[in-house]
Amino acid sequence: MRDAWNKPLCWRVLLAALVLALLALRLSGPSNIEADAQDRNVGYVMDVVWQGHWLVQQDIRGRIMSKPPLHTWIAAAFAEIGGIDRFTLALPSALAVLAMALLVFEIGRRRHSLLAGGLAGLAVVLAPMMSKHVALVRTDALFALAVAAGAFAAHRAWARGGGWTPFWFWAAMATLIKGPLGLVLVAMGLAAWFWERRSDPATPPLAGAQWTGILLFLLLTLGWLLPAILSAGQPLIDKMFFEELIGQATGVGKGGFPGRNLPKPSLYFILRFLPFSLFAAYGLWRVVRQPAVDAAERRFERFLFCWIAGGIAVFSLGSHYRGDLLLPLWPAAALLAGREMARLAERMGRPLTGAVLAGLTLIVLAGNGWIYHGAAMRESEEVRYTVAAEGAARALAASGLDVRRLHHLDTPVTLQLGLGTFRPWIGEDEALRLAAGSEPALLAVEAPEDFPRLFGPAGPALNEKFRWQPDATGKAAVIVYANAAAEAQAARSPIR
Repeated sequence: MRDAWNKPLCWRVLLAALVLALLALRLSGPSNIEADAQDRNVGYVMDVVWQGHWLVQQDIRGRIMSKPPLHTWIAAAFAEIGGIDRFTLALPSALAVLAMALLVFEIGRRRHSLLAGGLAGLAVVLAPMMSKHVALVRTDALFALAVAAGAFAAHRAWARGGGWTPFWFWAAMATLIKGPLGLVLVAMGLAAWFWERRSDPATPPLAGAQWTGILLFLLLTLGWLLPAILSAGQPLIDKMFFEELIGQATGVGKGGFPGRNLPKPSLYFILRFLPFSLFAAYGLWRVVRQPAVDAAERRFERFLFCWIAGGIAVFSLGSHYRGDLLLPLWPAAALLAGREMARLAERMGRPLTGAVLAGLTLIVLAGNGWIYHGAAMRESEEVRYTVAAEGAARALAASGLDVRRLHHLDTPVTLQLGLGTFRPWIGEDEALRLAAGSEPALLAVEAPEDFPRLFGPAGPALNEKFRWQPDATGKAAVIVYANAAAEAQAARSPIR
C-alpha cells in the first residue's frame, strides 16, 4: 500500500475503476431518461442517426436544437457504432468525467504533489454531483471537460508567454457544446493577471500571438453556425440566441430577471460537492489570506480562485440557474481541495488517510446503489414514467402493429427509442386531418383528454387498436387508435 501511494499508475487505475463502478451502478438500475430534460438530447441523437440530420436537429416534440451540436455529434458517433441505447447515450458523459479526473490528477501532481493530485482526482469522481453526471445524457460533463482543458491551456500560455492556440481550440469546443458561455468560463481565470500585477510587478504579461488561435476559433464555431443558419433560418436564431442565450441570462420572455438567483450558486457549490467543497472553500480562503510565497504557485492558485469566483459571479447574475451549471468550476475547486486534503493527510498519516478514503468510497458507492436501485422506482416519478414507457415499447413492438406507421401526439421519447423510430409529434389539427382522411392512419397518444376535439364525443370515428397499462391505476401509458380507413384496410388485410 505504501508503494501504491507513490505510483501515478495506481492513482489512474483507481480513478478509472471508480468511474466504471459508478457508471455500472447507474446503467444497471432503472432508466431515468425522461428526467432532467434528457429527452431532448436523446431526440437529437435519434434525429442524427435515424434521420441523418447532422447539421441541425430537432427532438420528438419538433423543437429545434437549443444548444450547438458537438455533444450530439459525439453521442451519435458512438450510436452509429453500437446502436442507440443507454450505454452509448451515456458514454460521452462517462468518458468526460474520467478525462476530467485524470486531467485534474495530472495537473495536481505536477503543480502540488502526487498525493494532492490523487486526492484532487478523487474529489472529481466521488463528489455527489458526479454520480449524476457520469450517465446523464446532457452536455454538462463534456462542457466541464472542455472548459477545464481550455482554462489549463490558458494558464500554460500565460506562464510561457505564448502558445495560445490550444486555448482557442478548447474555447471553440466549449462553445460548440454549450454556446458563448464556454469562451467566458475558459478565460475567467486570466483575471488573476490583474490581481498578480498589483502585488508583483514582475508578473509575466499576457503575451504571445493570438491571431492563429482566434482564426481557428472562428473557423470551428462559424463553420457550423453559418451553414446551420442557412439551413434552418430564423427558428434556429430565435431558439439559440433569443430564447436560450438572452432569455436565460436576462429572463426576458421567461418571467425572470438578472440576479434573481443571487445566493444559489454559492450555496449549491457547498452542498452539491460535499465533503470536498469544504476543503475547496478553505483553499479559497487561504488563497486570499495566506497566498503562496513562490510566485509560480501563487499565480496558479489565484488563477484557480478567479476561475471559481468569476464563474460563481456569472451564474449568480444570470436569470436562469440550476446546480449542474457549477460543474465547469469543479476541476479548479478540486485542485484546491486536493492540496488542502494532502496537507491534512500528511498530518494524519497515510494508513489513517487510506482508511478514511476507503470508507468514503464505500459510502459513496453504497449511497449510489441505494439512490439508483433501491429508491429509484419508489422515489422518482420520472424513473417510473421512463420504465412504463419502456414496457409500453416492448408491448407495442410485440403487438404486430406496424410501428413505423404510427403518428405520435404526445408519447415519450423512451417509447420511440424502444421502437427504433423517430417521428416528431403532430398537433391536434394534423391528427384530425389524418383521422378524417381517406388514407389509413394509426395515432399513438398518452393522454387523450388533452385532445378533446380529436377524442371527445364529437370527434371522428376512431377504433382502439392497442392499450398498455403499466399498473393498476387504470391510466394507460400508450393507446393506439386507427381511423376508419385503417379499419377498412384491416378488414381486407389486417395491419400485422
